[in-house]
Amino acid sequence: MKLSGAHVIKPLSRQYKLNLAQLNLTVPTANCLSLDPLFNLQNCKDKNQLNQILAQTISTGHIHNPLTAAKLVTTFASSPLPGTIYVARSIADRIDRLDTYTWNTVIRRYLQGEIPKEAILVYAHVRRKGLKVDSYTLLYVIKACSQISGDWEGGQIHAQILKMGFESQIITQTALLQMYGLLDEIESAQQVFDEILQRDLVMWNALVAAYAHSDQPYRALSVSRAMINDNMSPNGLTAASILSACSSMKALREGKLMHCYIIKNFVNIDLYISNALIDMYSKCGCLLNAHLVFEQMPMKSVVSWTSIINGYANNNNPNEALALFKEMESANVPPDEITMLGVVSMCSKLGSIEFGEWIDQYVEQHGFKEGSICMTNSLMDMYAKCGNIKKASQIFDEMEKKTLVSWTTIIHGLAMHGRGLPALLRFAQMQREGFRPDRVVFLSIISACSHAGLVNEGRECFRSMVEDYDIQPWMEHYGCMVDLLCRAGLVNDAFEFVKAMPVKPDAIVWRMLIEACKNQGNIRLASRILDHLLELEPNYSGNHILLSNLYAMMGEWDNVKEVRMEMGIRGVSKPDPGCSLLEVC
Repeated sequence: MKLSGAHVIKPLSRQYKLNLAQLNLTVPTANCLSLDPLFNLQNCKDKNQLNQILAQTISTGHIHNPLTAAKLVTTFASSPLPGTIYVARSIADRIDRLDTYTWNTVIRRYLQGEIPKEAILVYAHVRRKGLKVDSYTLLYVIKACSQISGDWEGGQIHAQILKMGFESQIITQTALLQMYGLLDEIESAQQVFDEILQRDLVMWNALVAAYAHSDQPYRALSVSRAMINDNMSPNGLTAASILSACSSMKALREGKLMHCYIIKNFVNIDLYISNALIDMYSKCGCLLNAHLVFEQMPMKSVVSWTSIINGYANNNNPNEALALFKEMESANVPPDEITMLGVVSMCSKLGSIEFGEWIDQYVEQHGFKEGSICMTNSLMDMYAKCGNIKKASQIFDEMEKKTLVSWTTIIHGLAMHGRGLPALLRFAQMQREGFRPDRVVFLSIISACSHAGLVNEGRECFRSMVEDYDIQPWMEHYGCMVDLLCRAGLVNDAFEFVKAMPVKPDAIVWRMLIEACKNQGNIRLASRILDHLLELEPNYSGNHILLSNLYAMMGEWDNVKEVRMEMGIRGVSKPDPGCSLLEVC
């Protein structure tokens, strides 16, 4: 049979022979395999047979048959064996008019193998060759754009979908909606949704999830109400997204309402929803309900244990979190890296060096430290906060690969311990190694200069941040500079610095100035500054107490009495005192 021009495959070339040699294949004898390659492919059992079939197909010339070639590509692309997708791609590139289904198989396999960039490149290759694509091709490519967080690529694919007339396909619309949600392009997701005429539950869920995981979680609740008004009944995915939105907003009332809806309408509360409930109650500070949901779970996953442990740790209950971690060990549930990162963070809050060292050994013994920069950074931060800056520096020096977070962590740790000069040396070393400092690094280095009394160096760092790196300071940077000048006794300079700020100072900055004035006996300047503070926070008790103390230092006891009486009339009372934790050895 003579093949049409559209299906002619390039003649067997030296490149095919090279591939055969590179694969280290030998051409099988006639009694090893059937002469029909399609029969062989259908009955292929392992990798060796698959390689033998490829060698036979090339050597006998069956590779010229379009049906055989397409089947060969599909078989290699669908195989879970390592490296087979590259063989499939190599064969496919040599076929002039490969059908859409076969190319889809190649693209999907790259996607399943978590190589989304290659999936997009194959799609671009298909388009350049002028071959047809269908809604499944576009579905796979849209998912690939989501995986690489490709805003630009996603927009290009959307434009091509409109140009090719696939915008009315339900499968394409849903994929676009989910992609824009994952890329945090909420306006684009809403626009796609608004253009859909027939909306199903999957589309509603995609929009709810997009808002729930964005910076507009309150919109997730309004969308869910519109969904119910459209006669759509929420399912488990809807409930999980709404609970996630309630967690972000710390909306306990709405979270409880969702919990009631789940109990009334769902026969079984699955593991996914239970974990979402634990997370919601924990982030809303309702640990009793979170623990109740946890205890009622018939089966607890590592995510469940991690959620409840982090819930207690983040609500300033580190001892209870530690007890739960030990209980998790007793239940023979192996922790994962996320669990251990939470436990290490909990050690930082406890400030217990003994427990920190035990966790460090645990992490080392169970292999969590190996190859994990996040874990190493967390351990470094833990040792710094537990008071062992020497160990933190040792961990940093032993790191083979450092990130900006690593540099920030060690500089911040040195700053906390008043090691201004070592912090500046690390800062200079970081810049020499090609790392561009950000706002957080500058905040740490200025703080280090403040604690070490390095006024000129701190001023230079602030200038460099603004002029050399074009970074707009946060209020915290201004506060650090005021603290730096006040600690050095330069109260007037600090006051002039505040007056020259391009943004309006907050109450913390004014309070630092007043405390510095009070400590250095500059009562008149403190009185002037206090007027600005009382204007910002007229009902804050600390400001009135500051004023009362200032009058007391000047011996104006009638004014002290008047301030105290005014506090009583306004109902301003002193808040609960602060507290400190000490580990008794």
